[in-house]
Amino acid sequence: MNIVIRETEIPLETISQLYPAAIIEYADGTVTPISLEWYDSMANRDVRLRHYAICVHYKEEGKKASVFAYETREKLDEGIAELAEQLDPSME
Repeated sequence: MNIVIRETEIPLETISQLYPAAIIEYADGTVTPISLEWYDSMANRDVRLRHYAICVHYKEEGKKASVFAYETREKLDEGIAELAEQLDPSME
């Protein structure tokens, strides 16, 4: 089975992790994905939101993770809904 995220087709069996995240930048310039829960409850003025994303990590060692950026939380939620429909067609 393949999934499609932002027009990119990915074989499901190649994925080790798939999750939504807030991509933040700390005051020192460090950029990292964090959980949406952390961002919603713990983010403060020491971090700046760069964008939201769906992150895909692969089983293949050394293969760089894919990060599919979304400008707003609403757009991310739409992307998550599209992904959920692909993974469980009965959700339509």
